[in-house]
Amino acid sequence: MCWYDKIDNNFKKKVVLEWTKLLDQNLNESHYHKYLSKNAGLFLGKENCHLVISKLKMGSELETDFVTLTDDFSNGNQFELIEIKQPGAKLFTSKGLMTADFNRAVQQIRDWKRWLIDNPSWLRKYLPTISTRVVFNSHLKFKIVIGRRLSNPFEIEKRNQITEEIGAEIRSFDYITDRFNLRDFRRGAWLENGYDFFREEVGNPFYKALTDSQWKKFCNRQKVSTFHFYSCHCEDLVTFRKTFPI
Repeated sequence: MCWYDKIDNNFKKKVVLEWTKLLDQNLNESHYHKYLSKNAGLFLGKENCHLVISKLKMGSELETDFVTLTDDFSNGNQFELIEIKQPGAKLFTSKGLMTADFNRAVQQIRDWKRWLIDNPSWLRKYLPTISTRVVFNSHLKFKIVIGRRLSNPFEIEKRNQITEEIGAEIRSFDYITDRFNLRDFRRGAWLENGYDFFREEVGNPFYKALTDSQWKKFCNRQKVSTFHFYSCHCEDLVTFRKTFPI
């Protein structure tokens, strides 16, 4: 039985139940990072995105929670840098001010952008794409995952305003649940002709996130393609990517 045959409604219900129980426990963010890292392909992967990196370090002080790599084919690789906070975190106080947790997440995005602007050679090496632009017309995206779904229209409006100001998507943990529920798992990855043998395994979502050292080893031992990433590196990726049993 191939991996695709195991993803039915019962499987998805079981995963969602496990995930929502974890969310309801209101643990600290390390528990959620560990779970998402182990189940990276299921929750953070998507069509044309078959690789997730955990705790990618930028210099000695900055670190992402996750980075995803989406193949936009001739348009170049697309990377999304993700910062997560705990599901119990609030965005705003009762007086409408940003909470300390939300402030730290927003500042993290600003710090990442500033560091990447100042370190274009590092960016070319470890986030390889066809451009080193960070802010405008960039191949980099930024996301904050924090708290549960907002229902207060005033808070939603304020959150959306901050989204525009910092140039980063701001989502709740419930959004991750919804995206998993609605995901259409495709049997094979979209690769160029000639790579049919690898389509099914590259598209296999049962994989863990790569560590910082694993990804940097991958980048250091070869010239990484800045476009058509999965077609160019499908054989290495299947060998290098860690899978876990259902």
